[in-house]
Amino acid sequence: MLKEQANEKIDQLLEKMPPFIQEFVEIKIADEYSPNTILEYLRNYKQFFQWLIKNNYVPEKSSKEISISSLDALQLRTATQYKSYLLRRKKQNTRQLNQDGSKKEATETLSKVTIQRNITALKVLFKYLAESSNNSQNKPYLTHDIMREIANVSDRQTLQARADLLEEKLFLGDDTENYLEFIRDSYPEKLSPQAMKYYRRDCERDLAINALMLASGLRLSEVVSINLADLNFEQNRVTVVRKGNKTDSVRIAAFAMEYLANYLAIRESRYHPDKYEYAFFLTISKGKAKRITGSAIEKMVEKYSTQFKVRVTPHKLRHTLATRLYRQTNNLVLTAQQLGHSSTTTTTLYTHIENDETTDALNSL
Repeated sequence: MLKEQANEKIDQLLEKMPPFIQEFVEIKIADEYSPNTILEYLRNYKQFFQWLIKNNYVPEKSSKEISISSLDALQLRTATQYKSYLLRRKKQNTRQLNQDGSKKEATETLSKVTIQRNITALKVLFKYLAESSNNSQNKPYLTHDIMREIANVSDRQTLQARADLLEEKLFLGDDTENYLEFIRDSYPEKLSPQAMKYYRRDCERDLAINALMLASGLRLSEVVSINLADLNFEQNRVTVVRKGNKTDSVRIAAFAMEYLANYLAIRESRYHPDKYEYAFFLTISKGKAKRITGSAIEKMVEKYSTQFKVRVTPHKLRHTLATRLYRQTNNLVLTAQQLGHSSTTTTTLYTHIENDETTDALNSL
């Protein structure tokens, strides 16, 4: 999500939050937290406050009315019950449809990663309220921190088990090239006249987006935020703002450059942007060229990948690049740098994805 969009959503959420949350956000902005991180925190707090109200753990009837005294009266048992609620809660907003077009009822529970993000957000808030005196009261708001005793969510999967599940949704080997060729050549073969109309308008753009993610490992938000001036076709690089508001110059594998150039060649004639529209990737909304959204890219990748092999997300295309790069270089530091990771801890996952050399070596024993 673009910084401007995130800030706008932050302002909207803050209007329905109590003053101590507004103060907390001001502190985090001063600490240079990214807008996307702050936005996710606020969404987690909104959900937590709504749960407290619904279950009568606080006397207030709206999130904006929740007082410090109500939070200070909460017991450790309440925090434990909220964690249990998250562990049992079903996923929402599923995109999968029944044959009649209605939404499928969610059956999967929240991922451990999602739950941990919720817990982390609350730990950060309660730690601030219980320890920091950097507020209008010049003393901590809370007398105790109930979240301090809440354990993080354990991931019972080994790296190998996670890697095995991940590998099923990666386009490795020839599949990277085959996927792009499928979008260009095979996908349009069975389209209706109406669907073909939109495909012809957007095919160069869609190929460029998929190729870029497979060739760079950029995050979805980083792809969305690319402007015309950010791409360097001479050096095969793109300038993006990483997590933590850090500007980075990211290398792009050579195979994607032709797709990017093909899209750039038709960008103006196909989408007719005004001279102040600097977004590189465009869509048409209400007859006007605008920056494509992350949601639109997610749906586009899902559409093509489902027809090709297996339904994947843009993040799986990022994993594909990381796995291919590690296999080629056997260098965790280089792979972490390409992904914009500050350490190799997360990148270690890619060392556990099986390749033919590992299988051949084991079979020769």
